[in-house]
Amino acid sequence: MSIKNHISTLRNSFRKLFAPKQVLSSVNAIYLGQDHILHVVEQPAGKPEYVSDMTGTVTNFQLAAQYGNLGLIAHNYLGGRYFSELKIGDLVFAMNGYHGSQPYRVRQILHFQALNPRSPRSDFINLDTGQRCNVNDVFRQVYTGSHHLVLQTCIERGSVKEWGRLFVLADPVVMGRREE
Repeated sequence: MSIKNHISTLRNSFRKLFAPKQVLSSVNAIYLGQDHILHVVEQPAGKPEYVSDMTGTVTNFQLAAQYGNLGLIAHNYLGGRYFSELKIGDLVFAMNGYHGSQPYRVRQILHFQALNPRSPRSDFINLDTGQRCNVNDVFRQVYTGSHHLVLQTCIERGSVKEWGRLFVLADPVVMGRREE
């Protein structure tokens, strides 16, 4: 084997070794910077609408895991209040007490008005584009595609805590690879 081939083989081995782990059920906390560490709790089986009402937690959205993604949801008056502080380019760390952490870099932040705020099946208006979307369109846009992290919370407007939805999408940062 030539040195060039050997180096290429080693490089590929390191990329595999440091590639994002997709063991989604093993994430037990996230770090959002500025000392914001939130514990991850699981949704009860068959209850995709469940969101923990405990302070300092986010809920692992099981439907996201079915698409190979990590979805974490939280109330905007609890752990979700920190989601709106994130900016494009910020790092978020999904942590597992046994296997370390996986960094994710925020790539997109989406804001939607819910036309029927208290309904999980509401239609939405994308506040950045003005486009009307149904719940399935929003779900596909946010929770499908190559592996990524989604942080979801409600947007409060006036006295309506569920007026809209905020989605923070972040891609895994592959350790050992220079970012472009």
